[in-house]
Amino acid sequence: MLDTIKHRGPDTIEIREKGQLVAGVAASNLGEARGNGFAKEGDIAVFFDGEIYNERSKGKSDAEVALDLYKQHGRVFPAYLEGVFACALSDGDNILLARDAVGVRPLYCGRTEEGTLCFASEMKALVGTVVDVWELRPATSYSADAGISGYIPRYPEVVIPNSLQGAANRLKVCLFRAVEKRLKDGAVGGMLLSGGLDSSVIAAIANELKPGIPAFTVGVEDAPDLVNAVIMAEHLGVQHHIRSFEVEEIIELVPEAVRSLESFDEDCISGAIANLFASSLASKYTKCILSGEGGDELYGGYHLLKELPTEDERLKMMGHLIDIAYNTALQRLDRAMMANSINYRTPFIDTEVIAFSLQIPVRWKVHPRVRGGNGNGKLIEKWLLREAFKDMLPEEIYRREKLRFSGGAGVDDLMDSVAEGKLADGEFDKESCYTDIGYRLNTPKELWYYNLFKENFPLPAFEELVGRWDPSK
Repeated sequence: MLDTIKHRGPDTIEIREKGQLVAGVAASNLGEARGNGFAKEGDIAVFFDGEIYNERSKGKSDAEVALDLYKQHGRVFPAYLEGVFACALSDGDNILLARDAVGVRPLYCGRTEEGTLCFASEMKALVGTVVDVWELRPATSYSADAGISGYIPRYPEVVIPNSLQGAANRLKVCLFRAVEKRLKDGAVGGMLLSGGLDSSVIAAIANELKPGIPAFTVGVEDAPDLVNAVIMAEHLGVQHHIRSFEVEEIIELVPEAVRSLESFDEDCISGAIANLFASSLASKYTKCILSGEGGDELYGGYHLLKELPTEDERLKMMGHLIDIAYNTALQRLDRAMMANSINYRTPFIDTEVIAFSLQIPVRWKVHPRVRGGNGNGKLIEKWLLREAFKDMLPEEIYRREKLRFSGGAGVDDLMDSVAEGKLADGEFDKESCYTDIGYRLNTPKELWYYNLFKENFPLPAFEELVGRWDPSK
């Protein structure tokens, strides 16, 4: 199982066998605070994926901090971990599994025909071993003796100013702190830069805190992301690594994208293809990057929000998009980065940033104002984020409208034309094209992705874990 997912941590492997338990962790060498994903004390052992930012005494690793918090708080210890994680903890004959509150790091479980519990960071490690499978949801733990339970994460108290400008200033402080935490251990050696608002904000902050971090951008030639990323990189004065790719390379990568992502959702796959090129590029220079993932969900970046008639409906939709991010946007980022052994850090998904975002008015996110003029009813996405960082961005970036990563990188349009040649005549019928368990397949390319998915994940239980990014599908 560890060999199957060794890409998640190719530098060290730790395995523990005691009683009925056999468990292990594969980790990357990212420094003392991150450790090797393993800690033990007496009968207690911790297997840890992710990074946390709790205060600790010098020399303590993330896994050791988790072990200490378990000793203090018992099974609710995950609530006290600040950061992103999936972990397994054994205490005597009991096993406890836990996942972070947003679901940034993945965790799957299943049982063999004999009833043995198995767990892993990716589904592919369970294929051929289990007869059923389920995903541990965010803010959830599982123990062999008590089953599944939720926990309430400890978000910090934040003050919400009464004015939009005051809130913009406060958001700026929160994001600076979030980036600073993620740079502190010195492991970050690059940043993903699409030239969109979110990645540009993170790049601008990182460059101010630690000048000279290189940027990585991918896309087809003349794609919007490449053009805008060059503008941003030149504005920052950082080294800029660009990888352009051709149609033939995309076609060749599709089977790997489906297997790596563990999904057939067309929106997720298109983004994963671009992310795989990005992680491959980054892997030539570093083991750890910064990403702007999470800004759209938290600060109203999706255009579909502007199509809803009321703030109440927009609030509900933003809540839905946050709830499903763990197996859409975040699953795409996790699998595509880890496929090339790239650890990723997401400052937007910081407890203080999240706590702030959840309490500010909807109208400060999706704002009824035209840039550079008086309001005429046009809605602008991520308004507060734009206002907070407009003094650190070129005007072209500050004013740029949201494009999905796959759209900005130029992947979406190419895949529509490619998929037609991958199916037999008449194989796709829009009116009656469904998966084995009843998911509607919306396009020829999604049917192609589904066929590839079933080759890798044949059990219906795997299919049931595939998330839909677009709520209208």
